[in-house]
Amino acid sequence: MKSMFSGFKSQLRANKAQVASNLVLAVALVAAASAPMTALAGAGGTEFTQVYDQLTGWSNGTLGKVLGIAALLVGLGVGVIKQSVIAAVVGIAMALTAGFGPGVIDGVISAAVVISNPI
Repeated sequence: MKSMFSGFKSQLRANKAQVASNLVLAVALVAAASAPMTALAGAGGTEFTQVYDQLTGWSNGTLGKVLGIAALLVGLGVGVIKQSVIAAVVGIAMALTAGFGPGVIDGVISAAVVISNPI
């Protein structure tokens, strides 16, 4: 009989801990949802605009194309040696990252999200 009740007690303690954990999570979610927030990334820093434009130009321009083609050719060469297409896929992924990466990063950094409480 004692073993049956001791198992019940330990299960009850585990359930209480789970309920307490869920309650803390719920309170945190309600507090986060009810607080007005503004996420502004990329504000200021005009002194770095010239560097940003230069690096973006390199990546989207001829240098990015040359690096992408070089990565593809090296990947194809390694793929032929290893008899695997994976190296060529890595070269294509590098070329895509060089081409589309700056636009994606600019979109993520310059995004502004405003969350406010309804009246």
